[in-house]
Amino acid sequence: RTYSMSLLAVAERLGLSTNIEFNETGQPVPLDAEEVTSCACDQVVLVVGDSLEAGTGTLYITSRRVIWRSASTDTPSVALTYHQVMMHAISKDLSAFPKPCIYLQLDEGSEDMMQQEAEDEEPEAEDEAVSAELRLVPLDSNKIEELFKALCDCAALNPDPEIEGEGDFFFDETEIMAGIDDTTRAEIMAARMEGLNADGELNELVGEDPGRFEDAEEEEEEVVNGTAPASNGH
Repeated sequence: RTYSMSLLAVAERLGLSTNIEFNETGQPVPLDAEEVTSCACDQVVLVVGDSLEAGTGTLYITSRRVIWRSASTDTPSVALTYHQVMMHAISKDLSAFPKPCIYLQLDEGSEDMMQQEAEDEEPEAEDEAVSAELRLVPLDSNKIEELFKALCDCAALNPDPEIEGEGDFFFDETEIMAGIDDTTRAEIMAARMEGLNADGELNELVGEDPGRFEDAEEEEEEVVNGTAPASNGH
């Protein structure tokens, strides 16, 4: 029971849901008509943080969530959405973890959420920091590739709304207005989102007018000196 409560506390801290409905056959109840299960696998160990082993259970990868159903009634099941996953990868480095697994790095939430959690925590819990990461460890390591493919496919169905539209470029307005050269922009982009085609995205931003983001101060200076740019048609 103490272990179960510990897992509940960690799940809450990391924003994992433990309020999951399962039907009479043990399958997760869909959140809506669009959620479908892509893959299921028994005998999967869940490890939270660096070493908190939750036990063995069944992993469900759906079009909306990653769900781990505990095989023990004393241990809560957990679920997370794809928007909570910052990075996912197959880990086979036994120096990092003793078994091959699927590694998930989680988004720890907004600053407001973190501040609220810090205020709610009891003083004695300050030293019990838990890394925002999960490891899904199938006892049959041959299933890792299949599970990972299902995870990637379903994650692609849930793009992060924060990187759609105007937020696609990961450039601050001040960086654009400062007239940063293409090489520097590409380096910034590579550091922020590995694999993103910086040149292609930048071309969408500037279009066919590379001078559109020239420093506005030049125009102000021309106005002061009485040499304001000509207006259209004049």
